[in-house]
Amino acid sequence: MAALLIFFFLALDTAGRKAITTDEPLHLTHSITMAQTGAMRIPEMHAPLTYRLVGSLLLVDEPVPDVTTLASWPSQNPFFIGRELIRRADLALDRVVWLGRFVVVCMGLLLGALMIAWTRSLARGFLPVVAVVALLFAFSPNFLASAALVTTDIAVTMAFLACVYAWWRFWERPAWGRWLLVGICLGLALAAKLTGVLLLPILLTLAYARRRPGQSWLWPGLIWLSLLPVAGLLLWATYGFETRVGLPMPAYWEAWQLLLHEVDASTINFFFGRVMPSGSWLYFPAALLLKTPLLQLALFLLIPLVLWRERHNWRDLLFVALPPAVFIAVAVISRVNYGYRHTLPALPFLIILGSLSVPFLWRRPVTRVILIAAMGWTALSAVRTHPDHLAYFNELSRGQGYRYLGDSNLDWGQDLNQLGRYARDYTAATGRPLYYSYAGIADPAHYGLEGTSIIRQFQAGQMTFAPANPAAGRYAINVSDLQGPGLNLGILTEIDLFDWFRHRQPLDTLGGSIFIYDVGQQAEGNWIAHCLAPGPLLTDEQAEQLVGRSDLRHVRFDCTSSWVFPDNGTPGWYVLPAVGEQWIERLLGDHSPEVVYQHRANEYGPDYVIAYWPGSSGDPFTGDSLRPFARDNHGPASLRAYDAANNEWITVWQVREATAAPLSVQAHLLSADGTVGVADGLGFPADQWRPGDWFAQRHIFDKPGDTLTTGLYDYVTLEPVTEPAQLSPP
Repeated sequence: MAALLIFFFLALDTAGRKAITTDEPLHLTHSITMAQTGAMRIPEMHAPLTYRLVGSLLLVDEPVPDVTTLASWPSQNPFFIGRELIRRADLALDRVVWLGRFVVVCMGLLLGALMIAWTRSLARGFLPVVAVVALLFAFSPNFLASAALVTTDIAVTMAFLACVYAWWRFWERPAWGRWLLVGICLGLALAAKLTGVLLLPILLTLAYARRRPGQSWLWPGLIWLSLLPVAGLLLWATYGFETRVGLPMPAYWEAWQLLLHEVDASTINFFFGRVMPSGSWLYFPAALLLKTPLLQLALFLLIPLVLWRERHNWRDLLFVALPPAVFIAVAVISRVNYGYRHTLPALPFLIILGSLSVPFLWRRPVTRVILIAAMGWTALSAVRTHPDHLAYFNELSRGQGYRYLGDSNLDWGQDLNQLGRYARDYTAATGRPLYYSYAGIADPAHYGLEGTSIIRQFQAGQMTFAPANPAAGRYAINVSDLQGPGLNLGILTEIDLFDWFRHRQPLDTLGGSIFIYDVGQQAEGNWIAHCLAPGPLLTDEQAEQLVGRSDLRHVRFDCTSSWVFPDNGTPGWYVLPAVGEQWIERLLGDHSPEVVYQHRANEYGPDYVIAYWPGSSGDPFTGDSLRPFARDNHGPASLRAYDAANNEWITVWQVREATAAPLSVQAHLLSADGTVGVADGLGFPADQWRPGDWFAQRHIFDKPGDTLTTGLYDYVTLEPVTEPAQLSPP
């Protein structure tokens, strides 16, 4: 009882402290629609149990707007209808959301009661086992997170467990009342979520596992078959006994079509630092590893021990082991990588099964102390996490969970209200606005958040934000936008808009899902140098918008053969291809340009990086391998240094005067055998030169040599422009 009360308090408190999440308007829309019309009027790949229960409670409260009169109703898109509904002035949004969540919290309580009751039977009343299960339920961040939201996840988890538990009790002592209870639970599971259909083969398999010696092979199958009319009738009842062209439950079959299309289409998701265009079979194993409390994980690892030691009770254990195995296998195969919550129905079974190892641990004083300490740590961790259970990651993530998983594992828009309060407090204290990005479905104004989200400005083509050089100020960025996929109803936005912030540590976090950054001052610069290999990556206007500066000097160079520092060592930016280490870095030492922004190819642009160079008061080429060249060879540019390594030579030049002449750099390498290699070239065209520019030219020969003859020459007339220099390897 104490565990249930703790869970009730934590879940209900969380429900009252979190903003409406991205999927909740959809579920509330269906709940209100079913309450007002009596049927599923909007196509959706969800079953209606949660909607029936939530809608029934909403009916007895204050009236809500008639959804069929909304302007978006003809679209029959639940997201569009939900967006309009939650922004209606005549909807008491916070109260409607809380009432809906209260229903789900109550289903969570029933789930906990079922877990405790079944554990007591399986453990033969051994209290330490029951205590472990009760504690793991009460302080489970994953149960608490889902129970505090209007979604279908807790309903299917509860109904799934109830059905298997009732089936186990039936086979323990068959009776008509118990058979009817199984049929009702099966119907509820089918009505909770489409994945409830997995119970059909599971129950059939378990029935044959409990077939008694000498009993007919047909008997377990017939018992199972007899459940289907009861379950089907209850399922049909949740749909309001609707028929269409003689077909019962048309919305149920439409839901299956939508789900199968969703599975076939796969999903965009964030997984281990990458925005994945489709799901990965490693996703759910990784989610279970990183978002399950360590005590639960440890007990899961002891499941093989339980199966071995209790193998004489394999028929009972199969009831607990088969359902999670099937559910996780289907989740992995489907690759619908929306979040940990999609494996939630497996969790109660795994907790119960793992906890059956407690008697073995309890007999030894050392392991008993360790178990008690782990239970205390689990409770403490949950209290410290409260109410941010949705963003929970265990200690294996080392506080870096946002680098591994996103979406409903971390950021579902649940902290928008906290962001609103933070923005008001910040503005009141400083007199400055808070820059923020939020791409969820809720209206920021409802939570007192003024201004327009950066991501919304970008989508509207009205952006003043400079992605590679943000203006000074304080920024609040929700993790989904920071990672890339965003929360915009599955529509992929510019995935690298906030890459500049990914390279920096946040000042603080709000609820674990919104990161706060301070930008002291915007970087200064006078120029942008564009690499032309393999071709132009950005226009001048695009580059200036990225760095938040205008009227800059733009130069173009081939970064595979040249490197340029314009304007006598003043600061500026480079637009470079997104490749590995640049060859020039070994010549620059600590003065190498810093990559501040990286863009991955999408509809908004190709692969590229923006690197910033803060400037230098003297020679920018400070690498230890460079040999100075002191002699002045006159001409529009002077040779200042050089380097040689095997068959690669690099010459460093400083521009003395502007010129429009068609110039190139001579590079003739004399080898010991008397052959001369030629690698003339100039990747920084002379018509762009200004006095004070520095550039390096890279020369690649077929083989090493002993003496390099170099200088500037007119490549049209082939006349020397500077006195040739004879260079020996350093």
